[in-house]
Amino acid sequence: MIDRLRILVLGIATRRALSDYLLGTGLILFILASIAYTIDLARWFPQIRTAAAERDVSLLSLLLPYLGQRGVDIVTRMLPVAAFFGPFIAEIARRLRLETVILATAGVSPLYTRAALMWLALLLGLLNWGLEASWRPAAVWAQVDSGFGGYAARFRRDWVEGKWFVRGDIAIRGDVLRTDTPEMRDVLIFEGVGGGALRSIRGAERIVSVDGRYRWRMEGVTEWRSEPEAGGDRPREVELPLVPEQLTYYGVLPYMLPTPALNAVSDLRARAPEAPAYATALWRRWTAVFLPGAIAYLAIALANLGFEGRRALIPRLIALGTLGYASVVTVKVFRSLGQFDILPPALSVPGSLLLLAVAAAFVARRAP
Repeated sequence: MIDRLRILVLGIATRRALSDYLLGTGLILFILASIAYTIDLARWFPQIRTAAAERDVSLLSLLLPYLGQRGVDIVTRMLPVAAFFGPFIAEIARRLRLETVILATAGVSPLYTRAALMWLALLLGLLNWGLEASWRPAAVWAQVDSGFGGYAARFRRDWVEGKWFVRGDIAIRGDVLRTDTPEMRDVLIFEGVGGGALRSIRGAERIVSVDGRYRWRMEGVTEWRSEPEAGGDRPREVELPLVPEQLTYYGVLPYMLPTPALNAVSDLRARAPEAPAYATALWRRWTAVFLPGAIAYLAIALANLGFEGRRALIPRLIALGTLGYASVVTVKVFRSLGQFDILPPALSVPGSLLLLAVAAAFVARRAP
């Protein structure tokens, strides 16, 4: 029994199927990444070349790190698509080579395909989890620090002016310094905005974090109440529903935040308007390990529906491929529903994976 299980899980047929699926996935990733690199470099290569000349350094010393950083981001974006079309094409190729027929005739259990899928799901799932949770955010911020590319232009570590934060009945307005030691200047803090009547308005020339959480030191304070009261330049410590990570990563999409920062902004005491987006990003990371496997399972099941005996039905395969791609897009749609609070994030992200797995199981039962 143990030997049969070992052969099923680690046997030649399983390893051969797994290698085909991985090769197909890698090929699709290579094609998609090549297209993405071509588009990206057409825009940003002149900037990198100019910077290399100005700094009097080798072009490769700037280009290679940039390509690596962009590659991590591109692979993260394209992996779900590759997890479908790679196994889909690989399974079609195996059927066209009559590999499945020959193995079945030789008495090999059809469960070896499931074993190969299990290994594929594990490998791609761990890769996707690492990309979503750690490597992509690190690559994005390394690119920002390098000063090259679209992310560097969008998320540069500098002042952004006139930004608002609304938490409960407190609204905060000011200029934000997006660095690892963030601060705000020309700050106005409005209390009682949710109750129909303002309790107070406080102004400060500058606020900086005291404890890395909710306590902030206000400098150059002025306070207005029913009877105006001047605070002069005396520093004052206050507790605000604001954490430094909100300033450091102001305007950054939640799924690009490093995990510690995402956890920090998701743990605010007062519910923020962007709380659903933070929760959706967390659910994406918690479930990332399961996504490629569910997609690959659907891909292999759909590929087997495209045959009638040994004959490939090309129009049907094209339609099935389109249907599978639509399923991958549907996962992204469900994520957007959670991000914009149309569905609860705890339902939208795991629910899309569950629907994908149920659809794959249904198709697999109908496949010959």
